[in-house]
Amino acid sequence: MIKKIIICFALFHLTHQMNAQFFRGVGLFVGATTTSHKYTNLNPKDPDFFTHVYPAPSHRSAEFISFSVGLLGEFLKYEHIRWQTELEYCTKGGIERPMGAPMTGDRGPATPNTFQNIQWNNFAKIFGNEGYRGIPYLMLGARLEYNLSRSIGAYGAVAGAVPKINITPDVGVGFEFASYSKWHLFTELHYNPDAIKMVVQSVAFNQRMWELRVGIIYRPRKALDDCNAPRYHGSNF
Repeated sequence: MIKKIIICFALFHLTHQMNAQFFRGVGLFVGATTTSHKYTNLNPKDPDFFTHVYPAPSHRSAEFISFSVGLLGEFLKYEHIRWQTELEYCTKGGIERPMGAPMTGDRGPATPNTFQNIQWNNFAKIFGNEGYRGIPYLMLGARLEYNLSRSIGAYGAVAGAVPKINITPDVGVGFEFASYSKWHLFTELHYNPDAIKMVVQSVAFNQRMWELRVGIIYRPRKALDDCNAPRYHGSNF
């Protein structure tokens, strides 16, 4: 009977330790974003009927400045590579000045095209060497985007055809600051382009976003962290 109790306790302890090692942290972040849209009209230049400027001429929009906010979880027991999964709200867009009559150079007022998205992001998070101030890392992954709503004020035949669900690649760099507590501040810079150009009526369209984040992550510490001497254990704990 005692032997069975010991075995059950040992299995429970082992399972608890494995779960503790798999789960590495949970956090939240806010970000500043800048996005733009690029249009490439694939029609040959036509000085008679101007088919090369309809339904949109070749150009890149001005930058649209907005924000993002999200929650994250970090997993895997390995020291230098983790899996980070996120749920994020983000607004993408571009500022347009619609073209007037061909050959006149006339432009309309600044008009935003915007897309309010909810995103499920997943990254491989690769940590560098830990230093006195903290630890740098590289993030490689993708975003599954679902468009909640949109506002299209210019070139609607093209921008309005953006699908509601899209997958985009993402690469980022980050730095997690040293901390003696379970709470760790971090900052990240992400580059998020469209992987595939959408083609509508002979116009290729794609988006690009830069995102600068600041956030905080909670990391449960191991039992050794409960000693009186303050020590920073980096992102490994």
